[in-house]
Amino acid sequence: MLTPGRRGDVALVDPDTVADRATYAQPTALAIGIDDVEVAGVPVLAGGELTGATPGSAARRTGSARP
Repeated sequence: MLTPGRRGDVALVDPDTVADRATYAQPTALAIGIDDVEVAGVPVLAGGELTGATPGSAARRTGSARP
């Protein structure tokens, strides 16, 4: 849920055109059909182009994955 005053991540996706273009030869090729992405309210993808912004932080696992 998006709430005013709180940080959130949002991706605008067109389900009719979304497709992965990455290959072994070009592993960093951007997907199509994803036009805008905001991380913590900061645009990182705008109009299908990377903005260069790198907000947010890495999610870290705590504890053991094994029972």
